[in-house]
Amino acid sequence: MKVILFCQNAYAFGILAPIRDVLQEQGHDFLWYISGKLLVNFPYKNEDYTLSTLDLQLYKSDAIYVPGNEVPYYIRGLKVQVFHGLAGEKKGHFRIRHYFDLYLTQGPYFTDKFNELKKVHDNFDVIETGWPKLDVYSTEKNKYDFEKKAILQQFNTDKIVLYAPTFSPSLTSAPYLLKEIRNLAETTGYVIFIKFHDLMDQKWIKEYKRLSNEIHNVIFKEDKNIIKSLLQADILVSDTSSVIYEFILLNKPVISFKNIAEKVLWDNSKTYSGLTEKVLDNFHLDPHAAERAYINMQFHPYQDGKSAVRMVNAVKEYIEIHGVPEERKLSLARRLKINSMFGKPTKNPFVGEKINKISAILITYNEDIHINAVLENVKFADEIIVVDSFSTDGTIEKIKEHPEVKLIQRPFVNYTDQKSYALEQATNDWVLFLDADERVPDGLRNEILETVNSSNPTADAYYFYRTFMFKNKVLRFSGWQRDKNYRLFKKSKVHFTQDRIVHETLVVDGQSEVLKNKLIHYSYKDYEDYKGKMIKYGQMKAVEELKKDYDPNFYHFVFRPFYKFFNHYILRFGILDGKKGLIICYLNALGVYSRYKELKRLRNLRQ
Repeated sequence: MKVILFCQNAYAFGILAPIRDVLQEQGHDFLWYISGKLLVNFPYKNEDYTLSTLDLQLYKSDAIYVPGNEVPYYIRGLKVQVFHGLAGEKKGHFRIRHYFDLYLTQGPYFTDKFNELKKVHDNFDVIETGWPKLDVYSTEKNKYDFEKKAILQQFNTDKIVLYAPTFSPSLTSAPYLLKEIRNLAETTGYVIFIKFHDLMDQKWIKEYKRLSNEIHNVIFKEDKNIIKSLLQADILVSDTSSVIYEFILLNKPVISFKNIAEKVLWDNSKTYSGLTEKVLDNFHLDPHAAERAYINMQFHPYQDGKSAVRMVNAVKEYIEIHGVPEERKLSLARRLKINSMFGKPTKNPFVGEKINKISAILITYNEDIHINAVLENVKFADEIIVVDSFSTDGTIEKIKEHPEVKLIQRPFVNYTDQKSYALEQATNDWVLFLDADERVPDGLRNEILETVNSSNPTADAYYFYRTFMFKNKVLRFSGWQRDKNYRLFKKSKVHFTQDRIVHETLVVDGQSEVLKNKLIHYSYKDYEDYKGKMIKYGQMKAVEELKKDYDPNFYHFVFRPFYKFFNHYILRFGILDGKKGLIICYLNALGVYSRYKELKRLRNLRQ
């Protein structure tokens, strides 16, 4: 059986890892899929993984385990919902989105509700298996006892309190319990763990980290997996979070604030006050012990640590009876939603013989935020070369984590010089030359492979149109509509002109064409970063202009920047990009002004 472990958020790792373990034990193949935002913190880089849905298409899986709400309909395999929590009262938990063939439920409470929904929709099946994330509570229940004992001795106390609220802005208690947590820590001396969801508002992360720095027995937990904290804590403080049920299944008391469940079977406060008193009452009296027993029976009655085994076996048996679906049939609206989230399916993925190899080349300087993602992105190339100008921000260290990458460090003179040198290092004739802030989407990757492996390529060099990204949003106008650059070419047919030091020019000895699919360009990180780029490019352009015999004047300082702005904002419809267009067009004009300001300075130095 070939299986995809599908991760959109970091919480998926702890849910899918037990399934991975069973797959390994039973000799099945598996492939992790992770979204780009998870790359830095993905804990299993020594295992097969991908960020590309094209790779998932080519993998031809039999099953896809998903602890999230969406999965691409066009990926082959049984689409299996394994859930990301136990909070059945949360909006959307029992919403049928029609993306899944099979729901593997945690306990009778969930099984009964999904079977009722099955009668209405009749396009999925339901099997109760238990929830794999909870397997560890049976297999590792006492694993952290020694460490817990050491923590309690260090702080001279006998209890650990875990505060783990939801991140949802409308439900989270984080803004309201800061003073209550402080009072609890100072009054009781208990150790307090603060554990926030990855998506918690950064404002509250900073506030609670500040509290942790001020009070020695408040510990802000940075680790991604909450299981250790759940096992060590004696009581949980939360709001409307699925972690409540995980904790109750450990048979320990819970205090929540303004929980939205219809039937709350633990201590729930309607106001954000009295935390210290509630903690002490629950420790001394434990008034909700009977209710916890009921939740254990209904939500997750499995104590054997074998939910992951049941999940894998259930899928195997289901496939033996029903076969493997090639894709999930969806309405047009739902297909469009999936396409917007994960990209359109790649038509006719290239599976032919690779008759020509590709060298992917990058030049870098301080590209810490981009380097991991771009190196993952060009893994389909046969050779990857990075020529770095002695980065100081951690770029080098990250490159060295990719053993397949050839790293060369060389002083930077100008772009033309550096790119000419980098091009010489390629051992293959076909070269894919990218900037670190560019990404090759799946459709373009497929087109590249088809092009270079054609028995009769139609050109020696290919332009790529680029989609300009303003942060994570597309900039559709502002002069970038027809932005294109040479990115794929034969080394034997090209060279860079030596008279340009910025926005270098590639000379092609042969035919040029344009590929259909667009490159993605993440050029705009924030205002100051892009402003710095425009000023830098303007100043480097001034060095080129110095060769020309003219002094910059009113025309250059006023008219040229104004025309740049007018051309991009009005004539090229930057106004339609709203605030994004205004910012980009202004900064592009600033780059022109910076060119002539620098040129004026350089000419004065020569006189």
